[in-house]
Amino acid sequence: MKPYFIYNNISSEDMGIMVNELPPITKAPRDINKIPIPGRDGYLSEDFGTYQGTVKPCECTILDIGMVDQVLAWLDGSGEVIFSNQLDRKYQACIINQIPFNRIIRKWYKFIVIFDCQPFGVMLENSIITITVPKTIYNGGTQRSKPVIKVYGSGTINLVINGSTIILTNVSGDVTIDSQMMDAYKGTVLKNNDMKGEFPILEVGANTISWTGTVTKLEITPNWVMK
Repeated sequence: MKPYFIYNNISSEDMGIMVNELPPITKAPRDINKIPIPGRDGYLSEDFGTYQGTVKPCECTILDIGMVDQVLAWLDGSGEVIFSNQLDRKYQACIINQIPFNRIIRKWYKFIVIFDCQPFGVMLENSIITITVPKTIYNGGTQRSKPVIKVYGSGTINLVINGSTIILTNVSGDVTIDSQMMDAYKGTVLKNNDMKGEFPILEVGANTISWTGTVTKLEITPNWVMK
């Protein structure tokens, strides 16, 4: 199968672009501060527990220079990119280079597009998990994920995830806890003042979920991620 990429739901194949080389599969670099100590060999390491973004270049050929304006309009700004050598995930990315076109033969022009990606890919399999009784769910990714949890119920609810309690008050019908945006809301109305506790994280492996109070169900969009 010929390599390709999909940017903002448009395939390079549909734009008349031949992908000569996809970016290699790499792990995002970890944020570590090296601290030199005078009079001592080497250094101390301060590990922040976070990861840097990754730069992913694609070498391409445009087969019809008449398409260049459409290609430049498409390969602009930020969005989601999927590479054909990692079809199970998508990356949040922005395009950071000017995209110069270099003629090779006739109407064929070679160019490089550089995607500046967030460190982790979000799994395309991100189906909502619905639970009506306390249970354990499993994170099959390789990194902690930041879920979106919609809680259906009423009154005061204590939601317990991996032993950490989130207190929700004044629940009427439903409330959403969005760990990516770090907001609680119902529709377009913010409910941060009705939430106490840390936004939940789903650890790699088993995650226990329970609650007290009047809850009919939880709808969990897990946002599994891969390094």
